[in-house]
Amino acid sequence: MMQTMHFHLAALAFLLSPSLPVGSVVDSREGDACEGDASMMLQLLHSHSHQGRDANPLCAELSDGRLRRLAGGPYTEEDVGKVACNMAANIFENGTIIASPSTGIEKIHNYPGGSSINQNNYYYMWQRDAGLTMRTLLRVAKGGPMVSKQLESYASLYHDIWSKPTPNHNCGPWGAGDGWCSILGEVKFFVNGSVYNQPWGRAQNDGPAINAMVLMEVLSDGKADPTSRENAKADIISALKYVGGMGLDSTIDPWEMLYGQHYFVQSIQHRAMAMGADIAQKEGWKGVDNFPLWVPMLSHLVEQHWNATSGVIGETNARPYFKLQGPKCLSSSDEGANESTVRTSPCELDVAVLLGSLSARAGHGLGSAVQEVFPPHDSRMLVTAYHLVESMAPTYEVNSIDDDAGLPGVLIVRYPGDEYSGVIMDPADSNDVCSGYNCASAWFLATHGLAEFIYASADAAAKGDMKADGMNQGYLLAAMDMALPKAKRGRCKALPRTAKELAEKLIAGGDGVLARAKHHASSDLHMSEQIYRGNNKLPGVTPGEMIGARDLTWSYASLLDALATRADAVSAVSAVSAMSS
Repeated sequence: MMQTMHFHLAALAFLLSPSLPVGSVVDSREGDACEGDASMMLQLLHSHSHQGRDANPLCAELSDGRLRRLAGGPYTEEDVGKVACNMAANIFENGTIIASPSTGIEKIHNYPGGSSINQNNYYYMWQRDAGLTMRTLLRVAKGGPMVSKQLESYASLYHDIWSKPTPNHNCGPWGAGDGWCSILGEVKFFVNGSVYNQPWGRAQNDGPAINAMVLMEVLSDGKADPTSRENAKADIISALKYVGGMGLDSTIDPWEMLYGQHYFVQSIQHRAMAMGADIAQKEGWKGVDNFPLWVPMLSHLVEQHWNATSGVIGETNARPYFKLQGPKCLSSSDEGANESTVRTSPCELDVAVLLGSLSARAGHGLGSAVQEVFPPHDSRMLVTAYHLVESMAPTYEVNSIDDDAGLPGVLIVRYPGDEYSGVIMDPADSNDVCSGYNCASAWFLATHGLAEFIYASADAAAKGDMKADGMNQGYLLAAMDMALPKAKRGRCKALPRTAKELAEKLIAGGDGVLARAKHHASSDLHMSEQIYRGNNKLPGVTPGEMIGARDLTWSYASLLDALATRADAVSAVSAVSAMSS
Protein backbone atom coordinates (compact mmCIF):
# COMPACT_ATOMS: atom_id res chain seq x y z
CA MET A 1 0.00 0.00 0.00
CA MET A 2 1.28 3.42 -0.95
CA GLN A 3 2.65 5.34 2.01
CA THR A 4 3.05 8.76 0.35
CA MET A 5 0.04 11.02 0.87
CA HIS A 6 -1.47 12.60 -2.21
CA PHE A 7 -3.75 15.54 -1.60
CA HIS A 8 -5.80 17.92 -3.70
CA LEU A 9 -7.20 21.35 -2.84
CA ALA A 10 -10.82 20.32 -2.45
CA ALA A 11 -9.98 17.56 0.00
CA LEU A 12 -7.70 19.91 1.93
CA ALA A 13 -10.38 22.58 2.19
CA PHE A 14 -12.97 20.04 3.27
CA LEU A 15 -10.81 18.71 6.08
CA LEU A 16 -10.16 22.19 7.36
CA SER A 17 -13.68 23.57 7.03
CA PRO A 18 -16.10 22.26 9.67
CA SER A 19 -19.07 23.61 7.74
CA LEU A 20 -18.77 21.64 4.50
CA PRO A 21 -20.55 18.34 3.85
CA VAL A 22 -18.88 15.43 2.10
CA GLY A 23 -18.60 16.05 -1.61
CA SER A 24 -18.76 19.86 -1.44
CA VAL A 25 -16.90 21.79 -4.09
CA VAL A 26 -14.68 24.43 -2.53
CA ASP A 27 -14.19 27.73 -4.35
CA SER A 28 -11.26 30.09 -3.98
CA ARG A 29 -13.03 32.33 -1.48
CA GLU A 30 -13.49 29.44 0.95
CA GLY A 31 -9.90 28.43 0.40
CA ASP A 32 -8.76 31.98 1.21
CA ALA A 33 -10.82 32.03 4.38
CA CYS A 34 -8.92 28.98 5.63
CA GLU A 35 -5.52 30.13 4.44
CA GLY A 36 -3.93 30.06 7.90
CA ASP A 37 -5.34 26.65 8.69
CA ALA A 38 -4.38 25.37 5.25
CA SER A 39 -0.79 26.42 5.82
CA MET A 40 -0.77 24.56 9.11
CA MET A 41 -2.33 21.50 7.49
CA LEU A 42 0.19 21.43 4.67
CA GLN A 43 2.95 21.50 7.25
CA LEU A 44 1.33 18.60 9.11
CA LEU A 45 0.91 16.63 5.90
CA HIS A 46 4.51 17.25 4.89
CA SER A 47 5.61 16.25 8.38
CA HIS A 48 3.55 13.07 8.26
CA SER A 49 4.73 12.04 4.82
CA HIS A 50 8.43 12.71 5.12
CA GLN A 51 9.54 12.69 8.73
CA GLY A 52 12.02 9.93 9.34
CA ARG A 53 12.99 8.43 12.62
CA ASP A 54 15.50 11.18 13.34
CA ALA A 55 13.13 14.00 12.37
CA ASN A 56 10.28 12.79 14.58
CA PRO A 57 11.37 13.22 18.21
CA LEU A 58 8.63 10.93 19.56
CA CYS A 59 9.59 8.21 17.09
CA ALA A 60 13.25 8.60 18.03
CA GLU A 61 12.41 8.19 21.71
CA LEU A 62 10.18 5.16 21.17
CA SER A 63 12.78 3.41 19.02
CA ASP A 64 15.82 4.07 21.24
CA GLY A 65 15.56 0.70 22.99
CA ARG A 66 13.23 1.67 25.84
CA LEU A 67 10.54 -0.64 24.40
CA ARG A 68 12.79 -3.70 24.18
CA ARG A 69 10.71 -5.31 26.96
CA LEU A 70 7.93 -5.67 24.39
CA ALA A 71 10.03 -7.73 21.99
CA GLY A 72 9.13 -11.38 21.80
CA GLY A 73 7.17 -13.93 19.82
CA PRO A 74 7.04 -12.81 16.18
CA TYR A 75 8.29 -9.27 16.94
CA THR A 76 11.94 -8.34 17.39
CA GLU A 77 13.12 -5.20 19.18
CA GLU A 78 13.66 -3.56 15.80
CA ASP A 79 10.11 -4.52 14.77
CA VAL A 80 8.68 -2.95 17.92
CA GLY A 81 10.51 0.29 17.14
CA LYS A 82 9.07 0.33 13.62
CA VAL A 83 5.53 -0.22 14.88
CA ALA A 84 5.91 2.52 17.50
CA CYS A 85 7.24 4.92 14.87
CA ASN A 86 4.41 4.13 12.49
CA MET A 87 2.02 5.03 15.31
CA ALA A 88 4.01 8.14 16.22
CA ALA A 89 3.65 9.42 12.64
CA ASN A 90 -0.06 9.95 13.36
CA ILE A 91 0.61 11.85 16.60
CA PHE A 92 1.20 15.58 16.14
CA GLU A 93 3.15 17.83 18.48
CA ASN A 94 0.09 20.00 19.21
CA GLY A 95 -1.64 16.97 20.79
CA THR A 96 -3.73 15.94 17.80
CA ILE A 97 -3.84 12.21 17.07
CA ILE A 98 -5.39 11.36 13.73
CA ALA A 99 -7.09 8.01 13.23
CA SER A 100 -5.31 7.54 9.90
CA PRO A 101 -3.62 9.65 7.21
CA SER A 102 -6.17 8.30 4.71
CA THR A 103 -8.25 11.10 3.18
CA GLY A 104 -10.76 9.23 1.02
CA ILE A 105 -9.06 9.73 -2.35
CA GLU A 106 -6.50 6.90 -2.23
CA LYS A 107 -7.63 4.17 -4.63
CA ILE A 108 -7.57 0.49 -3.72
CA HIS A 109 -8.92 -0.96 -6.97
CA ASN A 110 -10.26 0.42 -10.26
CA TYR A 111 -13.27 -1.08 -12.03
CA PRO A 112 -14.35 -0.90 -15.70
CA GLY A 113 -16.41 2.19 -16.38
CA GLY A 114 -14.28 4.47 -14.23
CA SER A 115 -15.46 3.63 -10.72
CA SER A 116 -13.12 2.58 -7.93
CA ILE A 117 -13.06 1.55 -4.31
CA ASN A 118 -11.06 3.95 -2.17
CA GLN A 119 -9.74 4.13 1.35
CA ASN A 120 -12.22 5.90 3.62
CA ASN A 121 -11.55 9.38 5.00
CA TYR A 122 -10.19 9.01 8.53
CA TYR A 123 -8.20 12.24 8.68
CA TYR A 124 -9.83 13.33 11.95
CA MET A 125 -9.18 12.93 15.66
CA TRP A 126 -11.70 10.53 17.15
CA GLN A 127 -12.12 10.85 20.93
CA ARG A 128 -12.03 7.08 21.41
CA ASP A 129 -9.08 6.28 19.16
CA ALA A 130 -7.00 9.18 20.42
CA GLY A 131 -7.65 8.42 24.08
CA LEU A 132 -6.86 4.73 23.70
CA THR A 133 -3.68 5.60 21.81
CA MET A 134 -2.56 7.93 24.60
CA ARG A 135 -3.26 5.22 27.18
CA THR A 136 -1.12 2.83 25.13
CA LEU A 137 1.67 5.38 24.81
CA LEU A 138 1.68 6.00 28.55
CA ARG A 139 1.52 2.29 29.31
CA VAL A 140 4.57 1.38 27.27
CA ALA A 141 6.72 4.53 27.49
CA LYS A 142 5.59 6.72 30.38
CA GLY A 143 8.34 8.93 31.75
CA GLY A 144 10.12 9.61 28.50
CA PRO A 145 10.66 13.33 27.83
CA MET A 146 8.79 13.31 24.53
CA VAL A 147 5.96 11.18 25.91
CA SER A 148 5.56 13.61 28.82
CA LYS A 149 5.55 16.51 26.37
CA GLN A 150 2.94 14.74 24.25
CA LEU A 151 0.74 14.19 27.31
CA GLU A 152 0.99 17.87 28.16
CA SER A 153 0.02 18.88 24.61
CA TYR A 154 -2.82 16.38 24.52
CA ALA A 155 -4.25 17.57 27.83
CA SER A 156 -3.99 21.20 26.72
CA LEU A 157 -5.73 20.43 23.44
CA TYR A 158 -8.61 18.68 25.17
CA HIS A 159 -8.95 21.49 27.67
CA ASP A 160 -9.43 23.88 24.75
CA ILE A 161 -11.82 21.56 22.91
CA TRP A 162 -13.98 20.77 25.94
CA SER A 163 -14.19 24.44 26.94
CA LYS A 164 -16.30 25.29 23.87
CA PRO A 165 -19.93 24.32 23.27
CA THR A 166 -20.68 21.96 20.41
CA PRO A 167 -22.62 23.27 17.40
CA ASN A 168 -24.45 19.95 17.08
CA HIS A 169 -28.00 19.25 18.27
CA ASN A 170 -28.69 15.81 16.87
CA CYS A 171 -27.78 13.51 19.76
CA GLY A 172 -29.92 10.59 20.89
CA PRO A 173 -32.41 9.93 22.25
CA TRP A 174 -34.19 11.31 19.23
CA GLY A 175 -37.81 12.19 18.69
CA ALA A 176 -38.36 14.16 21.89
CA GLY A 177 -37.69 17.59 20.44
CA ASP A 178 -34.88 19.38 18.67
CA GLY A 179 -32.28 17.23 20.36
CA TRP A 180 -29.23 18.16 22.36
CA CYS A 181 -25.51 17.49 22.46
CA SER A 182 -22.62 17.94 24.87
CA ILE A 183 -19.09 18.61 23.73
CA LEU A 184 -18.01 15.77 26.04
CA GLY A 185 -19.91 13.17 24.05
CA GLU A 186 -18.73 14.38 20.66
CA VAL A 187 -17.31 11.82 18.28
CA LYS A 188 -14.45 13.44 16.45
CA PHE A 189 -12.71 16.69 15.66
CA PHE A 190 -11.05 18.30 12.66
CA VAL A 191 -7.28 18.65 12.92
CA ASN A 192 -7.71 22.37 13.68
CA GLY A 193 -9.54 21.40 16.91
CA SER A 194 -13.04 22.29 15.74
CA VAL A 195 -15.91 19.85 16.18
CA TYR A 196 -17.07 17.71 13.28
CA ASN A 197 -20.55 19.09 12.65
CA GLN A 198 -22.05 16.81 10.01
CA PRO A 199 -24.56 14.03 10.75
CA TRP A 200 -22.99 11.20 12.75
CA GLY A 201 -23.82 8.77 15.53
CA ARG A 202 -23.98 10.92 18.66
CA ALA A 203 -23.41 10.85 21.59
CA GLN A 204 -20.50 8.43 22.15
CA ASN A 205 -19.94 8.31 25.87
CA ASP A 206 -16.86 6.12 26.08
CA GLY A 207 -14.71 9.04 24.90
CA PRO A 208 -14.99 11.21 28.03
CA ALA A 209 -14.36 8.19 30.27
CA ILE A 210 -11.25 7.15 28.34
CA ASN A 211 -9.87 10.67 28.28
CA ALA A 212 -10.61 11.24 31.96
CA MET A 213 -8.27 8.31 32.64
CA VAL A 214 -5.65 9.88 30.38
CA LEU A 215 -5.93 13.20 32.20
CA MET A 216 -5.42 11.48 35.56
CA GLU A 217 -1.93 10.71 34.29
CA VAL A 218 -1.29 14.47 34.19
CA LEU A 219 -1.94 14.62 37.93
CA SER A 220 0.48 11.76 38.56
CA ASP A 221 3.15 13.31 36.33
CA GLY A 222 5.54 15.30 38.48
CA LYS A 223 6.52 17.38 35.45
CA ALA A 224 3.11 19.04 35.03
CA ASP A 225 2.89 22.70 36.03
CA PRO A 226 0.19 23.97 38.46
CA THR A 227 -2.02 25.37 35.70
CA SER A 228 -1.94 22.11 33.76
CA ARG A 229 -2.84 20.20 36.90
CA GLU A 230 -5.76 22.48 37.71
CA ASN A 231 -7.05 22.26 34.16
CA ALA A 232 -6.76 18.48 34.17
CA LYS A 233 -8.59 18.24 37.49
CA ALA A 234 -11.44 20.44 36.23
CA ASP A 235 -11.71 18.43 33.01
CA ILE A 236 -11.71 15.10 34.86
CA ILE A 237 -14.51 16.26 37.13
CA SER A 238 -16.53 17.59 34.20
CA ALA A 239 -16.04 14.40 32.17
CA LEU A 240 -16.95 12.04 35.02
CA LYS A 241 -20.00 14.07 36.04
CA TYR A 242 -21.16 13.71 32.46
CA VAL A 243 -20.39 9.97 32.43
CA GLY A 244 -22.21 9.37 35.70
CA GLY A 245 -25.14 11.58 34.83
CA MET A 246 -25.58 9.82 31.48
CA GLY A 247 -24.72 6.37 32.81
CA LEU A 248 -28.26 4.99 32.72
CA ASP A 249 -28.89 6.22 29.19
CA SER A 250 -28.09 4.54 25.90
CA THR A 251 -25.25 5.73 23.69
CA ILE A 252 -23.64 4.87 20.35
CA ASP A 253 -21.44 1.77 20.25
CA PRO A 254 -17.66 1.86 19.57
CA TRP A 255 -18.27 0.89 15.93
CA GLU A 256 -20.58 3.91 15.53
CA MET A 257 -23.53 1.95 14.17
CA LEU A 258 -25.88 1.13 17.03
CA TYR A 259 -27.70 2.98 19.80
CA GLY A 260 -28.02 1.00 23.03
CA GLN A 261 -26.17 0.05 26.20
CA HIS A 262 -22.83 -1.46 25.32
CA TYR A 263 -20.40 -3.55 27.33
CA PHE A 264 -17.37 -1.79 25.88
CA VAL A 265 -18.67 1.62 26.91
CA GLN A 266 -20.00 0.67 30.34
CA SER A 267 -16.98 -1.40 31.40
CA ILE A 268 -14.65 1.51 30.59
CA GLN A 269 -16.98 3.98 32.31
CA HIS A 270 -16.92 1.78 35.41
CA ARG A 271 -13.12 1.72 35.49
CA ALA A 272 -12.84 5.48 34.92
CA MET A 273 -15.33 6.20 37.69
CA ALA A 274 -13.52 3.88 40.12
CA MET A 275 -10.28 5.72 39.39
CA GLY A 276 -11.99 9.09 39.66
CA ALA A 277 -13.60 8.27 43.00
CA ASP A 278 -10.23 7.14 44.31
CA ILE A 279 -8.27 10.23 43.28
CA ALA A 280 -11.08 12.52 44.45
CA GLN A 281 -10.98 10.94 47.90
CA LYS A 282 -7.19 11.00 48.14
CA GLU A 283 -6.90 14.64 47.04
CA GLY A 284 -9.98 15.91 48.88
CA TRP A 285 -11.87 17.18 45.86
CA LYS A 286 -15.11 19.05 46.56
CA GLY A 287 -18.46 18.60 44.86
CA VAL A 288 -17.87 15.03 43.73
CA ASP A 289 -19.75 13.06 46.40
CA ASN A 290 -21.65 11.26 43.64
CA PHE A 291 -18.50 9.63 42.20
CA PRO A 292 -18.40 6.72 44.70
CA LEU A 293 -22.16 6.28 44.27
CA TRP A 294 -21.85 5.92 40.51
CA VAL A 295 -19.24 3.14 40.79
CA PRO A 296 -21.72 0.44 41.95
CA MET A 297 -24.36 1.77 39.55
CA LEU A 298 -22.02 1.25 36.60
CA SER A 299 -20.91 -2.11 37.99
CA HIS A 300 -24.54 -3.24 38.01
CA LEU A 301 -25.00 -2.12 34.40
CA VAL A 302 -21.91 -4.09 33.34
CA GLU A 303 -23.22 -7.20 35.12
CA GLN A 304 -26.37 -7.12 33.00
CA HIS A 305 -24.39 -8.06 29.90
CA TRP A 306 -23.99 -11.66 31.07
CA ASN A 307 -26.71 -13.74 29.42
CA ALA A 308 -27.01 -16.96 31.38
CA THR A 309 -29.44 -18.39 28.82
CA SER A 310 -27.13 -18.07 25.81
CA GLY A 311 -23.99 -18.40 27.90
CA VAL A 312 -22.07 -15.34 26.69
CA ILE A 313 -21.37 -11.75 27.65
CA GLY A 314 -23.27 -9.75 25.05
CA GLU A 315 -22.03 -6.43 23.74
CA THR A 316 -25.37 -4.63 23.49
CA ASN A 317 -28.44 -4.42 25.71
CA ALA A 318 -31.51 -2.31 24.93
CA ARG A 319 -30.94 -2.72 21.19
CA PRO A 320 -33.55 -0.77 19.17
CA TYR A 321 -33.14 -2.41 15.73
CA PHE A 322 -31.35 -5.06 13.66
CA LYS A 323 -31.20 -3.27 10.30
CA LEU A 324 -28.03 -1.14 10.30
CA GLN A 325 -26.18 -3.61 12.49
CA GLY A 326 -27.20 -7.25 12.60
CA PRO A 327 -27.75 -9.42 15.70
CA LYS A 328 -24.16 -10.74 15.73
CA CYS A 329 -25.29 -14.33 16.17
CA LEU A 330 -23.41 -17.57 15.68
CA SER A 331 -25.27 -17.86 12.37
CA SER A 332 -24.72 -14.26 11.20
CA SER A 333 -21.57 -15.20 9.25
CA ASP A 334 -23.39 -17.84 7.22
CA GLU A 335 -23.57 -17.29 3.48
CA GLY A 336 -26.79 -15.44 2.67
CA ALA A 337 -27.46 -14.35 6.25
CA ASN A 338 -29.51 -11.19 6.61
CA GLU A 339 -31.84 -9.53 9.10
CA SER A 340 -34.65 -11.94 8.22
CA THR A 341 -32.80 -15.27 8.45
CA VAL A 342 -32.90 -17.53 11.49
CA ARG A 343 -30.74 -16.34 14.38
CA THR A 344 -28.77 -19.15 15.97
CA SER A 345 -27.76 -18.34 19.55
CA PRO A 346 -25.57 -17.03 21.09
CA CYS A 347 -25.99 -13.50 19.75
CA GLU A 348 -24.47 -10.08 20.48
CA LEU A 349 -21.00 -11.57 19.97
CA ASP A 350 -18.47 -8.77 19.48
CA VAL A 351 -14.73 -8.35 19.89
CA ALA A 352 -15.60 -5.06 21.65
CA VAL A 353 -16.41 -7.23 24.69
CA LEU A 354 -12.84 -8.52 24.78
CA LEU A 355 -11.41 -5.05 24.13
CA GLY A 356 -13.58 -3.56 26.85
CA SER A 357 -12.48 -6.17 29.36
CA LEU A 358 -8.83 -5.54 28.52
CA SER A 359 -9.23 -1.75 28.74
CA ALA A 360 -11.07 -1.92 32.06
CA ARG A 361 -8.56 -4.03 33.98
CA ALA A 362 -7.73 -2.87 37.49
CA GLY A 363 -4.08 -1.89 37.65
CA HIS A 364 -1.92 -1.27 40.67
CA GLY A 365 -2.72 2.42 40.96
CA LEU A 366 -5.91 4.47 41.10
CA GLY A 367 -9.10 2.50 41.59
CA SER A 368 -7.27 -0.82 42.01
CA ALA A 369 -9.40 -1.70 45.05
CA VAL A 370 -12.43 -1.90 42.73
CA GLN A 371 -12.10 -5.10 40.75
CA GLU A 372 -13.31 -5.44 37.20
CA VAL A 373 -16.74 -7.04 36.85
CA PHE A 374 -15.61 -9.43 34.11
CA PRO A 375 -11.79 -9.58 33.95
CA PRO A 376 -10.25 -11.29 30.90
CA HIS A 377 -9.68 -14.54 32.84
CA ASP A 378 -13.31 -14.86 34.03
CA SER A 379 -14.72 -18.11 32.63
CA ARG A 380 -17.75 -16.22 31.29
CA MET A 381 -15.42 -13.98 29.34
CA LEU A 382 -13.37 -16.92 28.08
CA VAL A 383 -16.38 -18.83 26.76
CA THR A 384 -17.54 -15.62 25.06
CA ALA A 385 -14.19 -15.38 23.28
CA TYR A 386 -14.48 -19.01 22.18
CA HIS A 387 -17.91 -18.47 20.58
CA LEU A 388 -16.76 -15.19 19.03
CA VAL A 389 -13.89 -16.79 17.10
CA GLU A 390 -15.94 -19.81 16.09
CA SER A 391 -18.75 -17.58 14.81
CA MET A 392 -16.72 -16.01 12.02
CA ALA A 393 -13.12 -17.19 11.50
CA PRO A 394 -14.03 -20.40 9.58
CA THR A 395 -16.02 -18.43 6.98
CA TYR A 396 -13.13 -16.22 5.80
CA GLU A 397 -11.34 -17.28 2.63
CA VAL A 398 -8.16 -15.57 3.80
CA ASN A 399 -8.07 -17.85 6.85
CA SER A 400 -8.39 -20.91 4.60
CA ILE A 401 -5.52 -19.65 2.45
CA ASP A 402 -3.37 -19.01 5.51
CA ASP A 403 -4.29 -22.42 6.94
CA ASP A 404 -3.20 -24.12 3.71
CA ALA A 405 0.10 -22.18 3.90
CA GLY A 406 0.74 -23.64 7.37
CA LEU A 407 0.46 -20.39 9.28
CA PRO A 408 -0.45 -20.48 12.97
CA GLY A 409 -3.14 -18.30 14.50
CA VAL A 410 -6.32 -16.88 13.01
CA LEU A 411 -7.70 -13.59 11.70
CA ILE A 412 -10.96 -12.19 13.04
CA VAL A 413 -13.29 -9.31 12.28
CA ARG A 414 -15.26 -7.21 14.78
CA TYR A 415 -18.37 -9.38 14.99
CA PRO A 416 -20.18 -12.09 13.00
CA GLY A 417 -22.02 -10.61 10.03
CA ASP A 418 -19.98 -7.38 10.16
CA GLU A 419 -21.33 -5.09 7.46
CA TYR A 420 -18.59 -2.46 7.14
CA SER A 421 -16.35 -3.11 4.13
CA GLY A 422 -13.97 -0.27 5.06
CA VAL A 423 -14.01 1.13 1.53
CA ILE A 424 -15.94 3.91 -0.19
CA MET A 425 -17.06 4.19 -3.79
CA ASP A 426 -15.68 6.79 -6.19
CA PRO A 427 -17.72 8.39 -7.65
CA ALA A 428 -19.85 8.47 -4.53
CA ASP A 429 -23.04 7.68 -6.44
CA SER A 430 -21.61 4.42 -7.83
CA ASN A 431 -23.31 1.19 -6.79
CA ASP A 432 -21.66 -0.37 -3.76
CA VAL A 433 -19.50 -3.34 -4.66
CA CYS A 434 -20.63 -4.98 -1.42
CA SER A 435 -23.41 -4.05 0.98
CA GLY A 436 -25.16 -5.86 3.82
CA TYR A 437 -24.05 -8.68 6.07
CA ASN A 438 -20.49 -10.00 5.87
CA CYS A 439 -18.96 -7.29 3.69
CA ALA A 440 -16.30 -6.62 6.33
CA SER A 441 -12.87 -8.19 6.34
CA ALA A 442 -10.50 -9.14 9.14
CA TRP A 443 -9.25 -6.26 11.27
CA PHE A 444 -5.72 -5.87 12.60
CA LEU A 445 -6.99 -4.36 15.85
CA ALA A 446 -9.53 -7.16 16.39
CA THR A 447 -6.91 -9.84 15.76
CA HIS A 448 -4.36 -8.06 17.96
CA GLY A 449 -7.05 -7.77 20.62
CA LEU A 450 -7.62 -11.53 20.49
CA ALA A 451 -3.89 -12.11 20.91
CA GLU A 452 -3.77 -9.75 23.90
CA PHE A 453 -6.76 -11.53 25.40
CA ILE A 454 -4.92 -14.87 25.14
CA TYR A 455 -1.82 -13.32 26.71
CA ALA A 456 -3.99 -11.99 29.56
CA SER A 457 -5.24 -15.55 30.08
CA ALA A 458 -1.63 -16.74 30.26
CA ASP A 459 -0.79 -14.04 32.80
CA ALA A 460 -3.76 -15.05 34.96
CA ALA A 461 -2.85 -18.74 34.71
CA ALA A 462 0.73 -18.12 35.84
CA LYS A 463 -0.47 -16.03 38.78
CA GLY A 464 -3.04 -18.60 39.84
CA ASP A 465 -5.98 -16.30 39.11
CA MET A 466 -7.51 -18.60 36.50
CA LYS A 467 -8.50 -22.20 37.01
CA ALA A 468 -9.71 -24.57 34.32
CA ASP A 469 -13.37 -25.56 34.51
CA GLY A 470 -16.09 -26.98 32.32
CA MET A 471 -16.98 -23.56 30.98
CA ASN A 472 -13.53 -22.39 29.90
CA GLN A 473 -11.85 -25.63 28.81
CA GLY A 474 -12.93 -25.32 25.17
CA TYR A 475 -11.44 -21.83 24.98
CA LEU A 476 -8.17 -22.87 26.64
CA LEU A 477 -7.64 -25.81 24.27
CA ALA A 478 -8.47 -23.66 21.24
CA ALA A 479 -6.21 -20.83 22.44
CA MET A 480 -3.27 -23.20 22.88
CA ASP A 481 -3.91 -24.60 19.41
CA MET A 482 -3.39 -21.14 17.91
CA ALA A 483 0.35 -21.83 18.18
CA LEU A 484 -0.01 -24.56 15.56
CA PRO A 485 -0.94 -24.79 11.89
CA LYS A 486 -4.54 -25.88 11.48
CA ALA A 487 -3.52 -29.35 10.30
CA LYS A 488 -2.01 -30.07 13.71
CA ARG A 489 -4.79 -28.67 15.87
CA GLY A 490 -7.28 -30.64 17.92
CA ARG A 491 -4.85 -33.40 18.89
CA CYS A 492 -4.51 -32.29 22.49
CA LYS A 493 -7.64 -33.19 24.43
CA ALA A 494 -6.40 -32.40 27.92
CA LEU A 495 -5.00 -29.29 29.55
CA PRO A 496 -1.45 -29.13 30.95
CA ARG A 497 -1.04 -30.29 34.53
CA THR A 498 0.76 -27.22 35.81
CA ALA A 499 -0.16 -23.55 35.71
CA LYS A 500 3.29 -22.73 34.34
CA GLU A 501 2.93 -25.08 31.38
CA LEU A 502 -0.58 -23.80 30.65
CA ALA A 503 0.65 -20.22 30.70
CA GLU A 504 3.54 -21.05 28.37
CA LYS A 505 1.23 -22.74 25.87
CA LEU A 506 -1.19 -19.82 25.97
CA ILE A 507 1.67 -17.38 25.30
CA ALA A 508 2.60 -19.53 22.29
CA GLY A 509 -1.04 -19.38 21.16
CA GLY A 510 -1.06 -15.58 21.35
CA ASP A 511 2.20 -15.56 19.39
CA GLY A 512 0.53 -17.59 16.67
CA VAL A 513 -2.30 -15.07 16.34
CA LEU A 514 0.15 -12.15 16.12
CA ALA A 515 2.25 -14.04 13.58
CA ARG A 516 -0.70 -14.47 11.23
CA ALA A 517 -1.62 -10.78 11.44
CA LYS A 518 2.01 -9.78 10.91
CA HIS A 519 2.11 -11.94 7.79
CA HIS A 520 -0.32 -9.47 6.17
CA ALA A 521 1.48 -6.26 7.19
CA SER A 522 3.96 -4.60 4.86
CA SER A 523 7.67 -5.33 5.10
CA ASP A 524 8.17 -2.17 7.16
CA LEU A 525 5.19 -3.12 9.34
CA HIS A 526 2.69 -0.58 8.09
CA MET A 527 -0.81 -1.77 8.90
CA SER A 528 -4.14 -0.65 7.54
CA GLU A 529 -7.55 -1.08 9.11
CA GLN A 530 -8.49 -4.38 7.47
CA ILE A 531 -7.08 -7.47 5.77
CA TYR A 532 -9.23 -8.43 2.81
CA ARG A 533 -11.24 -11.57 3.57
CA GLY A 534 -11.81 -12.74 -0.03
CA ASN A 535 -15.04 -14.65 -0.76
CA ASN A 536 -15.41 -12.32 -3.78
CA LYS A 537 -16.75 -9.53 -1.56
CA LEU A 538 -14.54 -6.99 -3.36
CA PRO A 539 -13.90 -8.39 -6.85
CA GLY A 540 -10.42 -7.73 -8.14
CA VAL A 541 -8.82 -7.48 -4.70
CA THR A 542 -6.51 -10.30 -3.59
CA PRO A 543 -7.42 -12.10 -0.36
CA GLY A 544 -4.95 -11.10 2.35
CA GLU A 545 -4.28 -7.66 0.86
CA MET A 546 -4.52 -4.70 3.22
CA ILE A 547 -7.63 -2.58 2.61
CA GLY A 548 -9.49 0.23 4.32
CA ALA A 549 -7.82 3.24 5.89
CA ARG A 550 -4.05 2.92 5.77
CA ASP A 551 -1.77 3.24 8.80
CA LEU A 552 -4.65 3.01 11.26
CA THR A 553 -3.40 4.36 14.57
CA TRP A 554 -5.50 1.89 16.55
CA SER A 555 -3.93 -1.01 14.63
CA TYR A 556 -0.52 -0.01 15.99
CA ALA A 557 -1.73 0.81 19.50
CA SER A 558 -3.54 -2.54 19.77
CA LEU A 559 -0.35 -4.36 18.81
CA LEU A 560 1.76 -2.52 21.37
CA ASP A 561 -0.86 -3.29 24.02
CA ALA A 562 -0.79 -6.96 23.05
CA LEU A 563 3.01 -7.06 23.32
CA ALA A 564 2.88 -5.28 26.69
CA THR A 565 0.46 -7.89 28.04
CA ARG A 566 2.67 -10.61 26.58
CA ALA A 567 5.62 -9.17 28.49
CA ASP A 568 3.54 -9.24 31.68
CA ALA A 569 2.69 -12.89 31.08
CA VAL A 570 6.32 -13.80 30.41
CA SER A 571 7.33 -12.08 33.65
CA ALA A 572 4.63 -13.97 35.54
CA VAL A 573 5.91 -17.29 34.16
CA SER A 574 9.47 -16.35 35.09
CA ALA A 575 8.32 -15.59 38.64
CA VAL A 576 6.73 -19.04 38.89
CA SER A 577 9.94 -20.64 37.62
CA ALA A 578 12.00 -18.71 40.17
CA MET A 579 9.74 -19.81 43.01
CA SER A 580 9.93 -23.47 42.01
CA SER A 581 13.70 -23.54 41.53
